Amino acid sequence: MHHPSDPLTAIAEQIQARFPELATDPDLAQSLEDNVASMIREAHARYAAGDGSSIVSDAFLDPEHLATGTLHAEQSQHPAGAMLAAEMLFDAYLPVFVEEVGAVDVPDVLRATRALHAGIWNRFPAGAIAYTEALRQRASSAHLDSRTQIARDLHDRIAHAIIAGVQRVDLVLFTDPPAPTRVGHLEDAARLLRDALGEVQDLAVALHARVGDDLLDSALARHAADLFPEDASISISSYGTPVAMPSWKSEEALTILLEALTNWRKHARDSTATVHFEWSDTAVTVTVSDDGPGFDDTEERRGRLGRRTMQERAGLIGARFAITSRPGDGTTVALIVPIGGV
Repeated sequence: MHHPSDPLTAIAEQIQARFPELATDPDLAQSLEDNVASMIREAHARYAAGDGSSIVSDAFLDPEHLATGTLHAEQSQHPAGAMLAAEMLFDAYLPVFVEEVGAVDVPDVLRATRALHAGIWNRFPAGAIAYTEALRQRASSAHLDSRTQIARDLHDRIAHAIIAGVQRVDLVLFTDPPAPTRVGHLEDAARLLRDALGEVQDLAVALHARVGDDLLDSALARHAADLFPEDASISISSYGTPVAMPSWKSEEALTILLEALTNWRKHARDSTATVHFEWSDTAVTVTVSDDGPGFDDTEERRGRLGRRTMQERAGLIGARFAITSRPGDGTTVALIVPIGGV
């Protein structure tokens, strides 16, 4: 980007040291490089033009800056991080900038300070707007997918079981079969209706799932006990030191994990499910694994609604999410949630 002696090189290295993800993501690293160079050019242009104003937030719809904000949102980079990087740039580069423009008296130094502030700051209103819009779209998509999922569950599983049970009752009422046949039909009807009731209860528990005052691992264990009271084939373990996360983040994480367990019971209920929490200073990694039949991860299941919903929810909280499965080898859901945030 610059000659090693250029002070911008040292400043960029300080920013990258504070945000190590820049070192592993070439798009973000290139975005930082382009933005820093652009900010400094704009600051020089403002000073040379004699512009004494540092108010730039009215330019919040600049398409170039909106595009940068969208890139950060796609990479789950919170605007607060960009603001911190901007402060680091301003703090470290101001003395250099004052010297570069040749400011020698107080009015010149003030004009240089305002020019550098404006050159740096004018990216962030647009970036914050783009980031917020991207999150709004993700939330809207996740909520719509969740509603569609509920509608499908109600229609395909719960309503179907109720209809099948009612049909068996009607069969008894309208045909008056012999006692053994009548008892068999009524037992089938009772079984189907009990299953439908269980599905409704599970859905209600999932919809009202809350972390509350618990930590994420304890909340999951509590809700798993409510959802699967008769299943002894779930084990939950937690290693490291659990910490509280912001409620908006922990609630979304809980919803994702409960969806993973619900999918296990739908598609591999005769297998064993294992949930493993691994806590560190920066993130909690959760895996939900089963030894069920699995599926071909390259086929149509790749686009399943439940997966897309979980992926969208993970994006909302800046988490990494993945599902791996192979026929005969079970399925593993992995969720890595960064700790912290507001």
